[in-house]
Amino acid sequence: MKKKICIVALLIPLLLLSGIPALAADNRPIEEESIYYIMVDRFNNADSANDFAVDLTNPNAYYGGDIPGIISRLDYLKDMGFTSILLSPIFENEADTFYPYVVKDRRAINTHYGTSEDLKELVKEAHDKGIKIILDLGITSNETLNDEIVEDTKWWIQETDIDGYKLDLVDGVTPQFITTLSSELKSEKENFLVIGQPVGGDNLHEFEAAGLDSVFNTVPYEGITSFSAPDQTFTDFENIWEQARGFENPNSLLNFFDNPNTVRFTYLATEANEHPAPRLKAAMTYLYTTPGIPVIFYGTEIALNGTEIPDNLGLMDFRTDKELVDYITLLAKIRSGVPALTKGTVELVKNDAGMLVFKREYEGETAFVAINNTTKTQSFTLTSDQVGEDKELFGLITEDLFRSTDDEFHLVVNRDISEVFVARDTTKINYTLFIAVFIVPVLMIGFILLNKKSHGNKETE
Repeated sequence: MKKKICIVALLIPLLLLSGIPALAADNRPIEEESIYYIMVDRFNNADSANDFAVDLTNPNAYYGGDIPGIISRLDYLKDMGFTSILLSPIFENEADTFYPYVVKDRRAINTHYGTSEDLKELVKEAHDKGIKIILDLGITSNETLNDEIVEDTKWWIQETDIDGYKLDLVDGVTPQFITTLSSELKSEKENFLVIGQPVGGDNLHEFEAAGLDSVFNTVPYEGITSFSAPDQTFTDFENIWEQARGFENPNSLLNFFDNPNTVRFTYLATEANEHPAPRLKAAMTYLYTTPGIPVIFYGTEIALNGTEIPDNLGLMDFRTDKELVDYITLLAKIRSGVPALTKGTVELVKNDAGMLVFKREYEGETAFVAINNTTKTQSFTLTSDQVGEDKELFGLITEDLFRSTDDEFHLVVNRDISEVFVARDTTKINYTLFIAVFIVPVLMIGFILLNKKSHGNKETE
């Protein structure tokens, strides 16, 4: 039976979450990262001096976004809880396109984006805020992977103190190359991150064994995008995480649903005649609560729309509704405050036509995630065997409290709502404290007002 408790008790868990100190970037375990992925040219323009060849009417032209623009928005990203920023390739590019994956020189910054000094400033200010900076190397299949590339990558660490590289696992990128690259980079900076973007989902464990710290996990993509319309069963939930267990640390995999190579999730929702915000919230909840590192592509938090490249790479707008920004902020606080969500095991509880419930558990801490991506209020039952003896369930999103009746928890989740329930020892209202904190002050105020009124009446007489 669901019971409400006093507002002070309701707020305590979130107050505790918001007070958790951020670990220094170099000491943070990889599974505790959360990444904001920026297409530099389309994010924020802060320096008009590099706005040559800008044409906002041409989707293949430069739009003016630059590195100073990212610096000016660091607090925006920090406040949402992001611990790392992944930049699209910022190196000198072919002149006839903004698309940054036609790299000419990896020791030169694309002048449309700024200078090497700008990059140094970005890294310094990001580090001051506990945020890592990861660069995309822009590796393509037709490149010769040689010692020169390895030396170029080391050079940027020496020059700017960046924290990681992403590279596409295209033809020619072999486990042997990964081993050499990873070893050389970590000799420059011990906790340097090397992450891979696969073309498919095969043999990724070989790259992990070769030295990759993390890999973009493409396997759950179909399931996550099913949240774009209601009442759809999540595809192969258990099989996805059975495969993930093939990695030494499945919690280090990178999860996403928008990136430079996909149509926007918002497009999928609008094509299904759905308002994108509730659908995005469901997908984000999944991203932040399942094993792995959430990666949010720029603009997802404002429901940026778009189909294929370059339509999916629209201009960021910081003047839109903050509903999704606030929701990401809340999810980040919950994720950082519940270790079971970043380090725990995962077990499916329910997966039925848009209602997904799963359990996360770590060192005696238990959490249940319920995502109601349906058109109706949903209910489900958990037992004390699943939750634990003498436990109650507290919702960190809706702040609802559920206690057991005859060793069963009857939980209700409204339509288009997700919830993270944490199991905690059963609490009772401390009536002595309640009286001391609330009743006594109210009585005192009443006594003062009554006395004042009585005194006023006597003066009138």
